[in-house]
Amino acid sequence: MDGPISILRLFSVLAVFMALVISLFTRQVGAAAAQGAADAAAIAVTDLVPPDWDCSEASLPVDATTTAAQAAVDRTAQLAAVQPTAVDVRADGTCSVIVSVRVASDGWLGSRGALGVACRRPPSATGAALRAPVAPPC
Repeated sequence: MDGPISILRLFSVLAVFMALVISLFTRQVGAAAAQGAADAAAIAVTDLVPPDWDCSEASLPVDATTTAAQAAVDRTAQLAAVQPTAVDVRADGTCSVIVSVRVASDGWLGSRGALGVACRRPPSATGAALRAPVAPPC
């Protein structure tokens, strides 16, 4: 009787350990996927910005959020355990487009959220806004 009980104890400890490891892994994958999706979305939005953009949030293209969301979905499409849940597109006074992407990643111990934020300047606004040949990073 001791043999089957000790095997059951060992299996339960291993199952808990594996659940912790897999959940930690999916959390890290979710964080990396959020950052990658934010980077892809920022690139997609800055590709839409016209050359005469006045660096205001009101003059961003109308479909900027839709384009950012589609880029985030395309970037995370290969990851079955990661789904984007929110996308936000902003602009600031330094002619930067700021995109934040929130994702949810499912592990064995539940779902975790992660946030990725990317900042990018359109090529046409890089030197013009700051009167410098090379713009500093966002």
